[in-house]
Amino acid sequence: MSVITRELLEALDTNIKVTWQKRFEGAPNAELWKKIAMPINSKSLSEKYSFLGTVPGLREFKSERIPGTLSGFNYEISNKKWESTLDVDRDVIEDDSTGQIMLAVTGLATKAAKHYTILTAKAFELAASTPIYDGQNFFDADHTTGSNYLGTAKALDATNVAAAELLLNKQTDDRGEYLGYQGTAIICGPELSAAANKLVNSKTIVEGGVAVDNPNYQRYEVVVLPHLGTNKTWAVADLSEGLLPFIVQIRVAISLVAKTDLNSDRAFDKDIFTWGTRARHNVGYGNHQLIVGAVAS
Repeated sequence: MSVITRELLEALDTNIKVTWQKRFEGAPNAELWKKIAMPINSKSLSEKYSFLGTVPGLREFKSERIPGTLSGFNYEISNKKWESTLDVDRDVIEDDSTGQIMLAVTGLATKAAKHYTILTAKAFELAASTPIYDGQNFFDADHTTGSNYLGTAKALDATNVAAAELLLNKQTDDRGEYLGYQGTAIICGPELSAAANKLVNSKTIVEGGVAVDNPNYQRYEVVVLPHLGTNKTWAVADLSEGLLPFIVQIRVAISLVAKTDLNSDRAFDKDIFTWGTRARHNVGYGNHQLIVGAVAS
């Protein structure tokens, strides 16, 4: 049995923070979101993204420059506050000989590390019903620069991937000139991961009863968002252009805080010490022209 002293709590707090940080940095899928989302450092309650409108390309310099403008676009992402809290009873600290506290801290860190990926997956799932700067949904057939939505009941197969690729290729700038985007990734959830991997990793396919070379063999990276679960949204995206289809906006990075003062009201009245995470961030939509979405039946 351990006698609870200030020195013991300080040592425990240090051990907890080291355990939490190590797991937070090494948790599975902690960095998965970075494949499809841009990290943006926020400096206020919210951020406006005027650059998401079409940036002008090079044109011949004749009598004078013809400036593009970002002023007509207004897309704002407001930061949200997030927390997770672990209360530890004083008796557990006194009696813990099996590392239960550290196991709980490891779980806390694992869930915190996955949070950016979870939010990015949710944005992907809701992309066909969430409006962006031009008033259309992120996945929508009515963007003025070209449709980026194939529709529903679209199986993840070679025919529909080719159709999505064509829509991606048809994206235009403010003068109607083609941007030349080409898919580099297929994004989906676990429900469609087998179909995506078969499409990309099979050297041959069968057409009319005959095995032929697969034109999509190793053409795309398959990005599986595990938190989509059974959702059947999928997309073809160009992830090579510097900008990405989604934004992870970070105001205050996820960190671990503690309340371990022996003289606090909670410690005195309830015999409870507390560790928890705190963060301020949110996820939103980036350049819709870099991705074409669909939903399988």
